[in-house]
Parts: sequence; C-alpha cells; structure tokens
Amino acid sequence: MEIDAAVRTSGGPALRAKYDRAVYAVKRAFALYPFEEIAFSFNGGKDSTVLLHVLRAGYYLHRTSSGNGDQTDRTIQNCPMRTHYFEDPAEFPEITSFIYDTVSTYGLPLEVIRTDFKSGLEALLKEKPTKAIFLGTRNGDPNAVGQEQFTPSSPGWPPFMRVNPILDWSYRDVWDFLLTCKVKYCCLYDQGYTSIGSIHDTVPNARLSDGPGVFKQAYMLSDGTLERAGRAKKASGRKENKSVASSAGSAGPLQRHRSRL
Repeated sequence: MEIDAAVRTSGGPALRAKYDRAVYAVKRAFALYPFEEIAFSFNGGKDSTVLLHVLRAGYYLHRTSSGNGDQTDRTIQNCPMRTHYFEDPAEFPEITSFIYDTVSTYGLPLEVIRTDFKSGLEALLKEKPTKAIFLGTRNGDPNAVGQEQFTPSSPGWPPFMRVNPILDWSYRDVWDFLLTCKVKYCCLYDQGYTSIGSIHDTVPNARLSDGPGVFKQAYMLSDGTLERAGRAKKASGRKENKSVASSAGSAGPLQRHRSRL
C-alpha cells in the first residue's frame, strides 16, 4: 500500500511514530464497530486530507492482516467508507472542486449535506445507523479541548463516537505527511493559505508573503502557532474546524468541520 510504504521508507522517526498511533486508532475503530456503521467527515482541508490517507492505510492493513482482502484489490486500498461533506454556501470553489475530484479518485461514496450541521447530523443518523465518525481534529484546534482519540459526542447531540486519529499531530506533522506521501491537497495551500475557512473570513497568511500579491506555499510556514494568522478572529469555527466540537458540548460535535484549517 503506497501510503504505508512511503511513510516507512521516506518518513522520519517522529512522523512514523505519529502515523503508527493514528493507524492503530483507525484499526481499533474497525475492530470495534461494523464498517457500515462508521462514517468519514471530509471537508477538503489539509487535516481532513491527511485523515483520508491514514484511513486508507489503516483499512488496508486491517483487511489484509486479518486475511479478509486481496492486497491488490483497489477497493481494499481505497477504503470505500461512507463519506459526508457538509457544504457551505460560502465555500471556496477550490475546496469544493478538490473534494469532488478526491472522492472520484478514490471511489468514496459521497453524500453532500447542505442543511445546518445539527439538523443534517440528526437526519443522517436517523437514516443510517452510525456508531462512529472519523474526524480530522488536532490538539490546538479551538474546540479540541478535552478530546481524546475516542470521544463521545457532546450532550444534546445525537449519540456517536468521535474518532480523532490525528489528534496529537502538529502543523509540521501534517505537512511532513502530505509531502512524504506525495498526495494531492487543495491548491489554495500553494497560494499562501494556511488555515482555510469561508471566502468571507480567510486570506493568505501574511507570514508567507513573498512580495505584493505573492505568497509562498503553506508548508513553508516555519512557526505552526501562526497557522490561523490568515483567519478573521471571529471565525474560529469553519473549515478544518469543521469536524468536531469542544467537549463542553456548547458548539456541537461537528463544529470543527466548519473550520478546515
């Protein structure tokens, strides 16, 4: 499997350790829950893109290690998990295009949800039994406080398990993985965007300015604490934050999906 091979042959020891912990969480979720009752919340951001490929690797390793899959089977390598995209009217068109291209490339069964998050989630869980949802939450996200790799949904929201395989990944870990594995990511990250929200609250990161109107790629940001420097202060909950809410429950379990990061 190309992701696993890339990390093991080209990744440094720190990345391999983070990757192994993330894959372990994925394999554990597959062991705990029926595959048809697990979903993936995909929003096209860098964290969500990392999670997609960690899921692919974890699914492949889970299936092949248990003797339930042919190693050359494209379905086994692509993890055909229920994939949900909570689309926003103020979405960057580049994000939307990347999402559709990606799900087509990997054969993901996509469902686009265009209602508000709580209503969409309630309808989704009512229509399709869902015990767990994979999310790209990372420590340091505005609403990741108190979360662990496996965290129940917040009070007042439909019950399911939030699975956060890359919770302990840093900004640098994310880019090390994407560049090591040589996978596609949204083109906005090559235009100076380091944290992507809506078209109304996101601009290129000034720390990556390379002259008037010219910006370096997101992976060239040396200080990960400045990841959200291009985001409006009141917009702490859009894209890479579009996957999970704080453990306090006031924002709901999928608020982070509103902030791609």
